[in-house]
Amino acid sequence: MFRRRPQPWQPKPPAQQPAPPQPSPALPDWAHGFCYLARQTQLHFGWDRRVPVDWRPVVSLAKQGELFQVLPSTRKPKPTFFHLRAEDFFLKRAPSEPPTDSYLCHRYEAIPLDVLREIGVLGHPLRIQIADWLKYRLGN
Repeated sequence: MFRRRPQPWQPKPPAQQPAPPQPSPALPDWAHGFCYLARQTQLHFGWDRRVPVDWRPVVSLAKQGELFQVLPSTRKPKPTFFHLRAEDFFLKRAPSEPPTDSYLCHRYEAIPLDVLREIGVLGHPLRIQIADWLKYRLGN
């Protein structure tokens, strides 16, 4: 006779991943600075999107063993994130659509190199700015 209203949509949490390695006591003076595409399933950042994406741009911070510490990015402007302009990237190939600005999250994640696709690189002065911003955000 009467039916219960369906539950609202709830995102599924990402699959359990091993804990990332502890950051070195001193963050690097500059970021590694390579731009990659990472599968969203490998990242915790952005797992709760209503419309999931397959790939998310990330910037490498440092390498620890077989893992890269990466800073995930989003196109949504956030005042606490690091703003990367579209012209800051040196892309390996011409993009199929016009590049847009990105915003780096300060919560870095550890990802194996073999699941990343390199798409470009950042200039050295910008790598230093990212490392300084990250130190400021993390209180180092």
